[in-house]
Amino acid sequence: PGEKPAWVRDVKALAFIVPRAMAMAGDPWSTVDIPIYSYQVVYPDHTAMIDTAMPRVNAIPEFMVRSYDDQAYARVQQAMDQTQLIVITHEHGDHIGGVAYHPNLKALFPKLRITDTQVAHPERMFPGKWPEHALDGYQPLHYEGYHAVAPGMVLVQATGHTPGSQLVYVKLADGKELLFIGDALWRMRNIEQQGERPRWTTAMVREDRHAVFGQVRAFHALMQSEPGVKIIPGHDAGVIDALTQAGYLQSGFALAP
Repeated sequence: PGEKPAWVRDVKALAFIVPRAMAMAGDPWSTVDIPIYSYQVVYPDHTAMIDTAMPRVNAIPEFMVRSYDDQAYARVQQAMDQTQLIVITHEHGDHIGGVAYHPNLKALFPKLRITDTQVAHPERMFPGKWPEHALDGYQPLHYEGYHAVAPGMVLVQATGHTPGSQLVYVKLADGKELLFIGDALWRMRNIEQQGERPRWTTAMVREDRHAVFGQVRAFHALMQSEPGVKIIPGHDAGVIDALTQAGYLQSGFALAP
């Protein structure tokens, strides 16, 4: 219960570069950018966050990095300090790393809604990692199926890409609907063409290929039956640009001085 959010804002902190063949089976070996986003859900009197990007860490090979925006990442860190709620689509480092490397992590505990499954799989955070004893005393979120985490925000379990993968559904006060699917699929092309990542990619990230194929079909069907629900894959700049132009998203975080 409560007043729904007015809008959602995004920040791109960094971008990787990978072969298209890594993102969808059968695609060519030319490269494509994989931007890393964090989202701010803006309520009348507070904010929530979806994903937190990650800092520059030595484990990321330089040849995979297209760009890194230190100022943008600093805004993500500042937004975490000011927000009232943080949820993570899954436990990979480029989504949860902003939390893991926050300089005052324990101060974030009251606003963190990291799930028990996400906490239980720190090995999936590579190239990021939790500092030793970082989560001592933290009580993770447990739910089954669906969880209304805030007015207009619902978490949906979606094990597949990782054990702790979940969707984040957001309904704005004006009725607009957004579905953040994390890395269930990286790009909209996967949904439109109903294509998964190649087997070598799924083996590398250790995802449940059968589960992800089911999600591909479900997202494709949702696009046909509910075109008003805008699906946001984990790393697709074209989708972000289109939704910004359509008024579903706004660029840049709203931060207090």
